[in-house]
Parts: sequence; C-alpha cells; structure tokens
Amino acid sequence: MEGIKSISSIGVYPVAAFGLLGIERLLYGYVYHFPSHFKTEVKKGTFGKAIQEEPLYWKCFMQLGIYVKVFQYSVCLYDLLHRCTLTNPIWDAARAGDASVFFDQITSAKGKDFWVGWSLIGVGQFLNYSVFKALGGIGVYYGWELGYKVERVTAFPYNTGISDPQYWGVVSTIWGIYIALGPSSMLTAWIETFWYVMSMKVIESPRGKKVLEFLGFTNMG
Repeated sequence: MEGIKSISSIGVYPVAAFGLLGIERLLYGYVYHFPSHFKTEVKKGTFGKAIQEEPLYWKCFMQLGIYVKVFQYSVCLYDLLHRCTLTNPIWDAARAGDASVFFDQITSAKGKDFWVGWSLIGVGQFLNYSVFKALGGIGVYYGWELGYKVERVTAFPYNTGISDPQYWGVVSTIWGIYIALGPSSMLTAWIETFWYVMSMKVIESPRGKKVLEFLGFTNMG
C-alpha cells in the first residue's frame, strides 16, 4: 500500500512515461550485451514471424527499433498535444491562422525560443544523418556485436570529439521540439535525456556489463 501511495503522490504520467521511454534504451542494452541470446530468440520467433524470417540480424534489430519507437512517439505526442499547454507565441499565432500576427511574432524577442528550438532540431538531425551516413544501417544497429564485419569509422562526426553523436543528436532534437513549442512542462524532455545519458554512460557501456555481472546476468548465451 505504501508503494501505491508513493506512485499516486508522484502521478501516473511521470511513472508511465519513465517506463515507456525506457523500453527502447533497454532493448539496445540487451542487444549490446547479449547479441547471441538475441539471435537465438530471433530464430525461435520470439519477436514475431516477420522478424524471424529476416536473414540479417542487424535488420531484425532495426525492425524492433522501429517498433519500439511507437512508445517514444506516443508519449511525446500525448505530452505535447494533451497533457501540456503550448505557450510559444509563434505557435499560438500559427494555430490562430493570422498571417500578420505570425510574421510579427517571427521577428519579436518573444519568439526567440522558437528559433533556438529549430536550431537544436537542425543540429540534432544533422548529427543523426551524419552517423547513418558514416556507419550505415549495419553499424548503427550493432552489426559488429551481431557478428558482421563493420569497418572502424573515423570520419565525421566521429572526428569531432563528440562521444555518441547519434544519441546527442536525439537529445538535441527532443529539446529543440520542446523549446520551439513552449510546453508548460519539460518533464518528458528531462526523462528522455536521463535515458539517453544512461545509455551512453551505463546501459550500452562496459559499466553496464559490470552491473549485469553483479546482478547475475552473465549466462544469457
């Protein structure tokens, strides 16, 4: 009962959003640490017939990654379109359909968050595009871990000193969307940031392996 009371005091949405947004990151951690187990489960049809029939394991992972994006998109859309109030003046003018007000707001000081947000979206998507161009799908979806030959990449953006540029690109995009639209709460953006930083620093790293060994998850072959 105490646990239920604690959840009630926090609210349903933060708990649900935290869990749903973590699914994608935990999936990536699973494939990163247990690629042999993942391949075995694919062969058994655990993830469905369509994925079972795909001969390339990295493409199986890619399909799963696309499926779990539904959770991420659903949480963000619910948050922005239902839970929050959007307050950016440019967004308000655009929804009102008043062209003169819209163009006035574009050049106003109050509309600066709109442009900051779109700048972050642009940076984030450029990083994502650059990662896919440099690594290809096979590199992005853990081809090396799954047993395929993947050449080491030193081209942009891996020559910039930015660790995990794709993940920072996602974080930049998420914050850009939230800043541009001006919602009444940034909770979801912070939860997303938490999960992506956890992926970079723990879940998809040697630190994560140590945590799994401590918890006894060492024999998932």
